[in-house]
Amino acid sequence: MLRFFSQTSSPKGASPRRARFSRRYVVALLLDLLALAADQLAVRSTAFANAYAHHIYRLLSLGIGSVMGLVPFSVVELLLYGLVLFLVFDFLRALYRSVREGMHVGAPLLVFVRHVFLLGSALFVLYVFLCGMNYHRTSFSEEAGLSVTIGTERTLGAGTDAEPGMNQRTDTATGANDDGMVDQTEELVALCRYLVSEINQREAAFEASAMSSTESAAAAPLSRTSDVNETDAVASSSSGAAAERTPDSVLTVEGACIGQTKETPKPSLQWLFQAGHAGQRAMEKLGQRYPRLAGHYPFPKPILNSWILSVQQTTGVYSPFTVEANYNRDIPYYDLPFTICHELSHLRGYMQEEEANFIAVLATIGADDAYYNYSGYVSAWVYAGNALARVDADAFASLYGALNARTRQDLLYNNQYWQQFEGKPAEVHEKVNDAYLKAQGQTAGTASYGHVTDLMLAYFAEHGTLK
Repeated sequence: MLRFFSQTSSPKGASPRRARFSRRYVVALLLDLLALAADQLAVRSTAFANAYAHHIYRLLSLGIGSVMGLVPFSVVELLLYGLVLFLVFDFLRALYRSVREGMHVGAPLLVFVRHVFLLGSALFVLYVFLCGMNYHRTSFSEEAGLSVTIGTERTLGAGTDAEPGMNQRTDTATGANDDGMVDQTEELVALCRYLVSEINQREAAFEASAMSSTESAAAAPLSRTSDVNETDAVASSSSGAAAERTPDSVLTVEGACIGQTKETPKPSLQWLFQAGHAGQRAMEKLGQRYPRLAGHYPFPKPILNSWILSVQQTTGVYSPFTVEANYNRDIPYYDLPFTICHELSHLRGYMQEEEANFIAVLATIGADDAYYNYSGYVSAWVYAGNALARVDADAFASLYGALNARTRQDLLYNNQYWQQFEGKPAEVHEKVNDAYLKAQGQTAGTASYGHVTDLMLAYFAEHGTLK
């Protein structure tokens, strides 16, 4: 018979130590049940989910996030390393005590399992109340009053699984496909044309600024962080054109660059610090238009060991346990501002990935920072361009050819960067993330990232711009 505790236990009743452990398990179990009940209530009642998100979660996120924002590095990253070390140490300690005190060989394993249970319970409760329940709130697009045509993902192939340039079968007479979904190809072409124009205007402005500089007419390469590789269609359809670029045309933009190559050094900590504050300002500015986004945003944190995220083909992570926006500092330059705003949007309780992408588009494009604007337009083009490449390859090729050479190089480098991490770890993470998103009610899984095209089309149709 296994003995759970040392022989110091009293035969007349449970020892204080055993009673203390028992109370811990009961409390942990009750909290787990409470969290599970709250989550299920949120699933069944949008009103309840909204009330929680707008009041309780908002207070919790602002309080915890503000405290964590005072720390310039990712707290959850250090806690993760510490957790691994703690679990290993805890098991070895229990094993040592069993040998020293002559306990049954199964005793250390039981002690370890108890600690894992308590730790898992705490993490589960934190996840539910600081993340999980928010999946069931009213979407940002609904709160913003957008009339979204659902189905662009299926009609236009806005996800990342379809082959580029593959047209979906549609009913040209009715403007709908076999599922009755609206064909928005013309609207998508108009959106992509707008994005190309805006991107080129900003690249031209940067080049004009460089040419007016007394230092040089064109800067040399510099000596200098979703979720996922999102430019597969862009790259596969245009790698030849992008290869015409030369490294000599890289432009510096206040420490960042346009036209990044493999030789371009990674961003400095100083630039990341400035970019983080610019992200805070961009989100706070957007909050002036949309009250649900209003308020202070904690400082977004670059992951020190970002290689771990790159291997998983992940650009950023929201930590519900510490209420932190974390991002991969190694990702291509152009994607950093967009990723920062994407992760910060999760801190306002918008967990749906397409919603976070859409908020990031609005925040970066509307920011008072030229490079943030560039990042927003290019990131929007990535999603819209992928969708267009699948339904009208000719229109995509024409618009892609109209992009300036430096942006084409940015897109090419993006694909080169992520291709080096393709393999089993990335595949496993993709499947896990897909299953997780589906479990949270995002039926499209990882393809939901591409649903931002639906939201951009709706916004563009209403405003004629993404500003």
